Amino acid sequence: MIITPYLNPRLVKPLKWLAIIILLYFLYFSLFSINKKPGKPRKPPKAVENYTCPFEKADFSNFKDKKLEFHKNNGTDPKILVILDSLFSRHGKSIIQILNSQKFAFKAEAISKNLPVLTSAKRGKYSLIIVENYYKYLNMARWNRQLLDKYCKEYRVPLFSFIASKPNDQLKRIRIKGSSLWMWQNQRINRLTVSPSPIHKISKIGAYRNLTTQESDWILFEISENFESILTGTVKNGYERAVVLRDLGREDGVEKVIFGRNLTDFQIKITFLDALWWAMGDEKLFGLDRFVQVDIDDVFVGAQSTRIVEEDVRHLISAQNHFRNFIENFKFLLGFSGSYFRNGDDFEDRGDEILIENAEKFVWFPHMWRHNHAHEHNFTYLESIMVQNRLFAQNMHLPIDYPYAIAPQHDGVFPVHEQMYEAWKKIWNVTVTATEEYPHLKPATGRKGFIHSGIHVLPRQTCGLYTHTQFFDEYPEGFQKVIKSIQGGDLFFTILLNPISIFMTHQQNYAHDRLALYTFENLFRFLNCWTNIRLKWQSPVESAKMYFEKFPEERIPLWTNPCSDPRHQAILPPSMSCSKKSLPDLLIIGPQKTGSTALASFLTLHPNVSQNMEIPGSFEEIQFFSGQNYLKGVEWYMSKFPNETTVIFEKSATYFDNPSAARQAAAMVPHAKLVIILQNPTQRAYSWFQHLIAHKDPIAMSSESLDVILNSTSSESAKFKIRQRCLSGGRYVHHLDKWLEHFSLQQIHFIDSDELRKEPAKVLSSLSKWLDLPEFPFETHIRFSPSKGFHCRLINGKTECLGESKGRKYSEMSQELRQKLDGIFALDNSALFKFLRKNRLKIPDWLEEAVRIRV
Repeated sequence: MIITPYLNPRLVKPLKWLAIIILLYFLYFSLFSINKKPGKPRKPPKAVENYTCPFEKADFSNFKDKKLEFHKNNGTDPKILVILDSLFSRHGKSIIQILNSQKFAFKAEAISKNLPVLTSAKRGKYSLIIVENYYKYLNMARWNRQLLDKYCKEYRVPLFSFIASKPNDQLKRIRIKGSSLWMWQNQRINRLTVSPSPIHKISKIGAYRNLTTQESDWILFEISENFESILTGTVKNGYERAVVLRDLGREDGVEKVIFGRNLTDFQIKITFLDALWWAMGDEKLFGLDRFVQVDIDDVFVGAQSTRIVEEDVRHLISAQNHFRNFIENFKFLLGFSGSYFRNGDDFEDRGDEILIENAEKFVWFPHMWRHNHAHEHNFTYLESIMVQNRLFAQNMHLPIDYPYAIAPQHDGVFPVHEQMYEAWKKIWNVTVTATEEYPHLKPATGRKGFIHSGIHVLPRQTCGLYTHTQFFDEYPEGFQKVIKSIQGGDLFFTILLNPISIFMTHQQNYAHDRLALYTFENLFRFLNCWTNIRLKWQSPVESAKMYFEKFPEERIPLWTNPCSDPRHQAILPPSMSCSKKSLPDLLIIGPQKTGSTALASFLTLHPNVSQNMEIPGSFEEIQFFSGQNYLKGVEWYMSKFPNETTVIFEKSATYFDNPSAARQAAAMVPHAKLVIILQNPTQRAYSWFQHLIAHKDPIAMSSESLDVILNSTSSESAKFKIRQRCLSGGRYVHHLDKWLEHFSLQQIHFIDSDELRKEPAKVLSSLSKWLDLPEFPFETHIRFSPSKGFHCRLINGKTECLGESKGRKYSEMSQELRQKLDGIFALDNSALFKFLRKNRLKIPDWLEEAVRIRV
């Protein structure tokens, strides 16, 4: 199907004349330009031997079509606990990058005296435990080891760990502490073989390689009936021992996978990936299909002597047909900038013509007319150059089969340039694009997709080829770097780790030595040799549909601060600037009905503090993170902080108990400080219900009392939803866990709601000190109002109080209702008490009393 872009009928006639002028321009400058060089015939590409599988003729028929097996836990959340030697360890970062790439939820902590909480609400919080250093696991404090092992046994949670040789240790054969397992350290192996095991999915069972390196730091394990080899090493004398071992848990009840080497070896890394999916996956989540798309950017673009010639085009067509032996229906996607057509030497111009003559053999997509950088231009200009490129495509009969486009250098995709999105949709009907910049270029394993303004943005991958990489012998750092990337390196794992890989290449990579054709030929060979992966091709539209069905949580963009990334800062649209501070240093996150509005009002008395401008519909609250305003983007949010002061803050009490707010806030303002107000959850729930009554909520009004709401048990009923709104904000530790996944405890300041109500000046002085603000006499600017019954601001001798909706008076709560709510919140209050005491934080009087009464 050919996409027919919308074009305003009023533009047709003038654009027809424009097309004629453009063609005349081409004819003149292509045929008569004095700058054009005649060119000379190209040297044939350097011959480089392709990869050959070491076990090409091996028979793996016994292992084909085997049903994939997955581990089953007993009632645990799909999350991984990672205990690292250090949050900065190189190996630890490798583990985390793999977890990120597979979209697994995880919590990473450096090993310490205390384990994190492992259970909540009678469920296990983790489905897998990864301990980076097995020695640290074996030598844990006894109570921690007992607690961890008990958890693993009770919830059937496996444990993964890595063990390394001690280089100066004279002992070769060592018995593992508390186990019958023996290991050998500082070993050298001759062959590494994938052993039959239900853990393997991606790895091809029986695959092996002979090691030619002299590394003698491998750990090997002796195999017995209680231990199964997953990856087997063969030593010089022919003995076979496990390099990666599965402890079946028959001795201590804890099933383990122990790695005798870190993730620097590609077979170890594949095995780790297999083990992850064995522990965390199921038949619905895991798949062996990998979709590969190869884009050729900058078609017709490039300096003379760097572009493709006729023979290159012939090889491109031939390679496309050949690649279908690895990938069914494979097609190259060609991105064009029409202004540069026939802009090379004579041989290159002929290459352009041959490409056009064979246009129907490829999929085409638009770049910009003159390879323009989108962020530098407004909608009108972008629209005009897109029209020019579209007319070129029409005149040259290029089949634009899909509503897919790529911006040169991904400029304008992220950070978002709204006007480019609008021009794309108007001229090309674009619904799919891709970028390597979201959320950041590095690490590549962290790239994600998002949907904005109706356009699906997919993650794009690099393959080590750039516009200047045209010759094997001139590749930066030597061509061995490319070979290493293909044979078990970054490029190989790009396909393994991503269900869809959209690779960026350039026209120049298919000229001269044709590095791109060599790269993908050998990548496909290596994948076919070592893995069970099934390579496939599909259109960008199908890929977008599949990606966001698989990862629906990525539909909403995760906005970041563009001023914190030099690459993003360089491509900001003209309407955005990093010249002044325009994001908050402080978030007052609630919860609701705890006095957050009063706190914000008093804090703005300080001359070095400013708040966001008011927002229609939500007054002083921006309600950006996790709200509808979040879809308006970064530029909208930054525009709400016009005043540059020492501390800029926003207060949105809806943030605290929203499941997405912490993650979104951490992405945008990771160094911001947070304020949380602690109020008796019983009183807060009653206050929230009265708030609904005052606003004439029909469900609350018809319920007569909060007690009726609390008795609602049907999760689909409107009353149950009101119940959840009343109770949610009072579950402090439950929501704090989410915030502490993204912010450190040192970034959080807790305020006692009762103390704020009684002694606001004292609370504000303490807060301003924590914010490193100059001293300010809050006590002379805050006054108690007997008529209102609460404290108000004092400005130039006049009292300014909050509106009628604040400090509302209502009937006292009945003793029966209070006891019922106290019972509901008993476990939450106990958890909050333990949390504050453990972290040596001040415990509010109401909490002391609530816990004492329950005891």
